[in-house]
Amino acid sequence: MRPEGLKRLRRWSDGDEFDYRQLIEAWVDRRTGALPLDRLFVKRVKDRRDVAVLLLTDVSRSTANRVPGADASVLDVEKEAIVVLCEALSLLGDDFAAACFSGSGRHGVDYFHIKEFGEPLSEAVRGRIGALRPQRNTRMGAAIRHAANHLAKAPGRVRLLIILSDGFPNDTGYKGPYAVADTRQALLELSALHIRFHALTVNLPADPKLDELYGRARHHVISDVRELPERLLRVYSALTR
Repeated sequence: MRPEGLKRLRRWSDGDEFDYRQLIEAWVDRRTGALPLDRLFVKRVKDRRDVAVLLLTDVSRSTANRVPGADASVLDVEKEAIVVLCEALSLLGDDFAAACFSGSGRHGVDYFHIKEFGEPLSEAVRGRIGALRPQRNTRMGAAIRHAANHLAKAPGRVRLLIILSDGFPNDTGYKGPYAVADTRQALLELSALHIRFHALTVNLPADPKLDELYGRARHHVISDVRELPERLLRVYSALTR
């Protein structure tokens, strides 16, 4: 039986298993004095990636901060990274959605849809990305739960949530250990929905508390935010190969 998501290509000079049909033909060629072919293997390659990913981007007021040495804000670079990832995933064929979040208090959670699953990277989507502006605070736990519910409905064998932020969870009445504990609990809840996650924090130096929040293997710090578009692609490639 063919493994799910793979297709078998015959007549390769190297591969995963012998192509027994070609072995027989090569034996017949030798018996008849003909020059046998040396393409005697079957190669398995991905037929479809079957990946659904949601990029959840922090648009709190701190993303208005200017990037040192550049005529741009943190949010400007985040928007560039969203477009770059959209373009790359459109070529790969991975199903992709994007949303952003902010908030002010437990009853004021902001969650904005930028691109839906199955929606092409149209001028309308580019317009939504370009219209993003810094909002309020970093109400992270609730935003992760909203994103998880959205992502859980997407078809895909692999579901991945990528969280892009420029700091720690922080909001009115939602600070310090309590905010960290709520965010960690929201991340733990992802496993019950069979959702993987990875977080990227930009424009900050490395901080052990970020590893405590996300887990060392599930988090990257990008201190120079100008590197974000390229680093985001590299992280995505490593997570889904």
